[in-house]
Amino acid sequence: MKYNQKAIFGKKQNESDDYSFEEYPERREYNINGVPFYALNNNGNEVYMPVWLIRSDGSRILLQNTVMSLTATNTIVETKLVNRQGDVKEEISVDDWEINIKGIIVSQDMSYPDQEVYELSELRKTGEALGIENARTSLLLDGSEKAAIKKLTFPPLKGMQHIQAFEMDLKSDIDFKLIIE
Repeated sequence: MKYNQKAIFGKKQNESDDYSFEEYPERREYNINGVPFYALNNNGNEVYMPVWLIRSDGSRILLQNTVMSLTATNTIVETKLVNRQGDVKEEISVDDWEINIKGIIVSQDMSYPDQEVYELSELRKTGEALGIENARTSLLLDGSEKAAIKKLTFPPLKGMQHIQAFEMDLKSDIDFKLIIE
């Protein structure tokens, strides 16, 4: 059944006086800190907002097909005042960033991606804070700030032998110097 577009939308499909579209601006490849917005995953596909974890020896692991969220909180003490409206709020500390990364590892040869799963598991076992490079984290974390892996999960994917999902919870970590006099 064919509908008359003019009757439905009030004008022909080719007519458009309501909108004017300008050409897209040139694609930005890097953020203001020089960190790339794009990278190629292990299958050669372009991904947006790639996440690299960096070991202490400088070697880097590109986490595959990821989405990431960052949460920051402050510790605030609220003190009630007698015969006054409201509370006195006192910031006690600026807490670490909570980082959640979800990704999917897709095997190149249609078999289970055991090598990549093993590498992530070994990364967690090192117990060291890792450097993290991402266009967003470069804006939010201090340049010397690293991230420690709190939790690593490999959820099941029914019927997918060449794909493994993963989820990581990390917490930002700042080096402190203790001076004893």
